Amino acid sequence: MKKITTFADLKDIKGRNFNRMIYNQLTQLNNKVLASLGLMLILIATCLPSTNAQTIVNSPLSYIGMGELYTPETPSNSMMGGIGVSNSNGIYSNQINPALLVRNHYTMFEAGVNVELKDMQDYRQRQQVLGGNYQSVNLTVPVIQNRWTMSFGVRPYSSVNYETRSYRRLNVLGVDSLLYTYKGDGGVSKLSISNGVRIGKELYIGLEMGFLFGVVNRNVGTQNLSDGQYYKIQLENQSQYNDITFKAGAAWRKVLKDDVVLNLGATMDLSPTLNSKVLKRFVTYDLGGLNVINSDTLAKAQSFTQQLPVSSRIGFSVERLAHWMVGVDYVRTDWSKVDNNLGRSTTLPVSQQISIGAEYTPDFESISNFFKRVTYRVGVSQTTTPYDFVGNGKYAKDQSVTFGMALPLRNFLNYINVSYQLGKRGSLADNMLEEQYQRLVIGLTLGDIWFRKVKID
Repeated sequence: MKKITTFADLKDIKGRNFNRMIYNQLTQLNNKVLASLGLMLILIATCLPSTNAQTIVNSPLSYIGMGELYTPETPSNSMMGGIGVSNSNGIYSNQINPALLVRNHYTMFEAGVNVELKDMQDYRQRQQVLGGNYQSVNLTVPVIQNRWTMSFGVRPYSSVNYETRSYRRLNVLGVDSLLYTYKGDGGVSKLSISNGVRIGKELYIGLEMGFLFGVVNRNVGTQNLSDGQYYKIQLENQSQYNDITFKAGAAWRKVLKDDVVLNLGATMDLSPTLNSKVLKRFVTYDLGGLNVINSDTLAKAQSFTQQLPVSSRIGFSVERLAHWMVGVDYVRTDWSKVDNNLGRSTTLPVSQQISIGAEYTPDFESISNFFKRVTYRVGVSQTTTPYDFVGNGKYAKDQSVTFGMALPLRNFLNYINVSYQLGKRGSLADNMLEEQYQRLVIGLTLGDIWFRKVKID
């Protein structure tokens, strides 16, 4: 029997004509229904209050650099703790490692949204907030079958959303007379064009070109509470980002006996800097902070170089196609040149992440049992972050567990993906700030045969 390395090689399974099965199923699809589902998901993503890559979930940990970074994972990767540098089943589009795009033999459209509930607390107070954002929108198209595949996508890259206050005592009576307000909002989005190419039988290489764009506002305000002043003075910094970045990827796949496949993969960011512009001005507001009393621009928008955290990722996985997969990813991110935006001279550390994930499909060809065609996924992840909120040298850890299901729609090329993540970041004992979060991700995967003739035997 022919070795199984892709879904296309399943032609001989159980003596069925795979091409005829695909053709019959695709022609029976209700395209209007699927198109409506896709359009609905796009509209949901568009209508969320975070279309410029910012979330409505307040996080004091988004003060570093360009803010809190999003991972390049799709809803399918989210279910498995974010792994994806070595594994791809050829159905969902791999946005973590562009080299593995070439495993997609069919035109695939994917979109996802997430809803997040955060419970944050420090030594003084506790706050619970609910927010959401779109996760990603991708279109993957094979150019040369089994040799070259392209992908086009848009996703949030970073988010800034925080507001904190502090008081300073100016007199001997101990009266809190000076109020400092630190506030940031905005974010950066990423448009990407990725290419995956197969070299020989076992080697894959890929390149992603991304365009980052967005605006981030960081404001510092002061107000004297002891002299009867009914106004506050604020220094406003508006940073505008527009530049191109690159990421390279490679993968190696070896078919072992009994149709078991060993996968290795790696990616590396190739762009450590981002060209940007910043506009600074002093603004005097009334006590409510709504009406401008006076505004003074310090200078015209000036160019500056934004240092980016540089990530490298490696991983391996073992799979039996269309049945099960187990994998491990390791991510190293260098934050040493990124501005901590706190006025500290301390250099940010290197963060590390390790994730373990798995997926299992009982029988993707089952006709009588729907749940046997469902793909079940689970994952765990632990990250040492660069977040040191109080400056004591103890950096917050992020730990989470995820699980989810890919629910088939009529055939094996169309799915509704649902994942749930439960995690914790930081601790009151070490960081004086703790976040417990729950994240629900809903995605849609739609596949079809474009630019390709289907041969019927």
